[in-house]
Amino acid sequence: MKPLIVIALAIAVGYVSYEYVYPPFADAMKFTKHVPKKEEPKKEVAVAPAPKPVKKEPKIVMEAPAPKPEMKPEEPKPEMPKVPEPPPVDPNAFVAPVFPPVDEVTQNWAVVPKGFFNTPKQVTMKKDLELKMQMGKATAATTFKAGTKIFVMGQEGTNLVVGASAGSPMRGLVAMDETDFKEVFTAAYEQVKVVQTENARKAHEYRLAAAERAKNAPAAPAGGGSSSNDKPTKAADGTYPLLLASMKAGEVTEIKPDNIKSWSDPAQEKIDGAEYWTVNVKYETQTMFGKFETEAQARIKNGRVEKWVYTGSGEVVP
Repeated sequence: MKPLIVIALAIAVGYVSYEYVYPPFADAMKFTKHVPKKEEPKKEVAVAPAPKPVKKEPKIVMEAPAPKPEMKPEEPKPEMPKVPEPPPVDPNAFVAPVFPPVDEVTQNWAVVPKGFFNTPKQVTMKKDLELKMQMGKATAATTFKAGTKIFVMGQEGTNLVVGASAGSPMRGLVAMDETDFKEVFTAAYEQVKVVQTENARKAHEYRLAAAERAKNAPAAPAGGGSSSNDKPTKAADGTYPLLLASMKAGEVTEIKPDNIKSWSDPAQEKIDGAEYWTVNVKYETQTMFGKFETEAQARIKNGRVEKWVYTGSGEVVP
């Protein structure tokens, strides 16, 4: 126990001596009391960022281009034939009329135009055939050999009404296909088409000539009413009272007001040495093959229609 007390006393004496006795003694002897140095704060050193790794791009190895195949010189292409340009349209050129086909005219032979039977037509039998010919209540059987001529008077369905002669009162029926009726009708129709086309061409030529004559015609007298050959008056509806009066008086029977399609303007012409006012009319006329468009001309002199003529043929219109 005593040793511990002695140690504690020694420590206490040492501490007091160091704190209170040592400083004045150290100052006199110029001793410096050991004071622990204060640690200065560490300065932060800026660290440069590490350089980014450089990516090495892969080297592109350029391959030598393959040799181009030698191009053979192109063979010269054959020149396309030049299509000739169509000739310019002549406004004065003739345009032929268009006719319906024979099957349309006859409605596939079911309805042949009645006008074709106005006069009996001869046809040929294609084979031997016995026909029952009837007159009133009397009936007689007659045999017609192939190649025999027979007269056609009309049509009943697919049959033809026939007779042994044009004036015979005896009538019978024969199938259309047992005769050459279709060939006869078609040949007649083709002939009419030729005639109608020629008439239309002549009418066209006449109009051109009339236009030239009108250019050289003397001027109409001024004032109106001072000449006996005055220009015909045109009504508001396009008709001419003078021409309608001629039709009504029966001076022309084929042309009717109802079948006229167009009226031309009056023209002054010198025809066969005489001065006329002329008016052309287009109208439909009934033929054995149906209706066809026709053109006629009224020639007017001294205030009246002197005559009606077909512009194609120059013949007088009945």
